[in-house]
Amino acid sequence: MFIKRNHCGKIVGISETQSVEFPESADDRSEEFLDYLKCEACKATVAQTTLERSDTELVRVLEDVIDLLTHKGVIQFTDLPKAAQQKLLNRQNLRENHRSLKLIGDDEDEDSLRFL
Repeated sequence: MFIKRNHCGKIVGISETQSVEFPESADDRSEEFLDYLKCEACKATVAQTTLERSDTELVRVLEDVIDLLTHKGVIQFTDLPKAAQQKLLNRQNLRENHRSLKLIGDDEDEDSLRFL
């Protein structure tokens, strides 16, 4: 492994190949190297969590768009592929069950459109 350092001497990048940008051979057992890897793993975890949350939020938006389009008659629910219909119905049932339990933290369900 080869590393790149910033002007303060801190590791800011790792490469498997040596180059002008990564000139220094790294001791992959050094505390500094392992700390860098831990920090990068934490950043990756935060990025993954953020992306997953965004995916969940976007799914909800798409469900509401589909509901709106079906309500307005732009598309028919049956125009969707059977697998998509089943997934939407399953999620709608899960939300209904969730709402009936009166769980805290799902306030946005109150404002969403449900026309299926």
